[in-house]
Amino acid sequence: MPEGPLVRTEDLRVYFPVRKLFRTVGYVRAVDGVSLSIGRNETVALVGESGSGKTTFGRALLGLVRPTSGRILFDGTDIASMSEKELKRVRRRMGIVFQDPYASLNPTFTVYRIVEEPLVVNRIGTKEERREMVMRALEEVKLNPPEFFASKYPHMLSGGQRQRVAIARAIITRPEFVVADEPVSMLDASIRVEILLLFREIQRRHGVSFLYITHDLATAKYFSDRIAIMYAGKVVEEGPTRAVLSEPLHPYTQALIEAIPDPDPMNRFKMREVVPGQPPSLLNPPSGCRFHPRCPYFMKGKCDVQEPPLYDLGGGRKVACYLLEDRAAGS
Repeated sequence: MPEGPLVRTEDLRVYFPVRKLFRTVGYVRAVDGVSLSIGRNETVALVGESGSGKTTFGRALLGLVRPTSGRILFDGTDIASMSEKELKRVRRRMGIVFQDPYASLNPTFTVYRIVEEPLVVNRIGTKEERREMVMRALEEVKLNPPEFFASKYPHMLSGGQRQRVAIARAIITRPEFVVADEPVSMLDASIRVEILLLFREIQRRHGVSFLYITHDLATAKYFSDRIAIMYAGKVVEEGPTRAVLSEPLHPYTQALIEAIPDPDPMNRFKMREVVPGQPPSLLNPPSGCRFHPRCPYFMKGKCDVQEPPLYDLGGGRKVACYLLEDRAAGS
């Protein structure tokens, strides 16, 4: 097996211009200097509030959004500067599962045509070979018998079944890397576990690497090896999932975990702590640490002046917070 991570970004930035009366008046800094790696056969969860830049980051990794600067290395090759023709050859090694199983499937296509489409686009196999591959993919996502589902249209399926069709479409070309963008957020709670277990089974069988984008720390706990917490376009904490959730170090991570509902009925009257304030505008982010206007440990003259680096604490733990400055120096 080749060495090194399958996917790695280096100081990745994705800015979107804001235009007014035919002139650019500023830039939305959706992703602003993110360096992150995803190993082979590894799942990294990217967690954060809505509007933090998670989806933009995931799409940039697939070449669906062009970066403003920085590098995106896929299996050691920088894809950020590739032409569309070159990207097309690389994309067959990638897949994506979108959040909304209702909007991500063409309502005029049968399930068979939806799942077959990546094979047709990439000119893979003969008609007979493609049929066999489609049936095998439907079986793999537990849509049995596949012949029964192949002739159906999306409106004839439940939300969980539609998402299974989307997963079959994503894995039909046998990708090495899949971006799963909030894949269970629109499904019933009873179906979510089934879909996450299906992802695990696919990973175990084919060695797929996943970027699992979510705002739900509970599902990230069960379907990720490492976790990266994103806030206002930046990663503020990173590390092994169990370590981050058992000992959150960044104030934002601590606040997210405090906001998780407690399943203990004896604590039903306990008030959950929520992060005060609102996420900042990515058009005009605050100076210094972007979390400082909402941080209970804000140090005036420091946090609001200079952006903290992502301190390496050892053991795979990284935190962008001045509270960890002394700990990082001693590690």
